[in-house]
Amino acid sequence: MNTYSRDEFDAIPESPRRQGVHRTRGETSVEGGGQSGRGLRWILAAGLIALVIGALAFFVLPRLGLSGTTAAASSSQKPTSGAPSAAPSSSAPSQAASSAAPPPSAKTTAPPAADKTLEVGVYNATATGGLGTRAATAARSAGWAVSTVGNWGGAPVSASVVYYKTAAQADSAKALAADLGIATVQEAPALGLPLAVVVGPGFGG
Repeated sequence: MNTYSRDEFDAIPESPRRQGVHRTRGETSVEGGGQSGRGLRWILAAGLIALVIGALAFFVLPRLGLSGTTAAASSSQKPTSGAPSAAPSSSAPSQAASSAAPPPSAKTTAPPAADKTLEVGVYNATATGGLGTRAATAARSAGWAVSTVGNWGGAPVSASVVYYKTAAQADSAKALAADLGIATVQEAPALGLPLAVVVGPGFGG
């Protein structure tokens, strides 16, 4: 006979049924295998897509003219086509030498047909004393036969002039003007001498 008083444990049956849910080992392995199988299928699909893209790039793009090798070949041809134009021309040194050459002076353009035995008169047409004598000295130093030095009595001149009497004396007049640094040469048939130097304002010879 039970001597203990009844409590809450007396309401529990002595052989209760097993309750709750659990998974067997076989079911767990099947679910894990399903997940790994799906991952493998994604990897295979990605590899197949990459293979298709590579095949298109290798076989199709060259026919469309979009491949990298074609662009590289065209870019490598550009330097060869432009090379001759970039090379220095053979005429460059001659042009540089001609540009570096000093300009010819007025005295170097004297005609070779000058006759320095012709009689020359030198006249001062300015108010500066001794200017005619200075011009005559320069002409004699250049080899000219100066016979007369005096003041100019003709029409006023604005610059120095070398007059010559006939056309046959034109080259000699140009040579005389070059030796004295005079830019103007004129024919004067009424001139008493073959050549005459009229020293005007600005004479620096």
